Amino acid sequence: MYLFLEQVSEVNEDTEYDHSKEYLVEAIKQLVKEKGLTSIDEDFETPFVHPMITVQKWVEELKTTVRETLLENPH
Repeated sequence: MYLFLEQVSEVNEDTEYDHSKEYLVEAIKQLVKEKGLTSIDEDFETPFVHPMITVQKWVEELKTTVRETLLENPH
């Protein structure tokens, strides 16, 4: 997940959606729900907005969340 977010942050608006990465987007959405990040969660739930737009918008915050989660649970 973190490597995916790193790739997105490097090219951000030029990121092309890759359907093979859908599982990572879904995992990010689930992590956001679990962590109670309501602003990001609400953006993911916005109708007619592709989830990658939300990932691009919040990429730095998402990287921080994933990094903190990995430090909390190294397995």
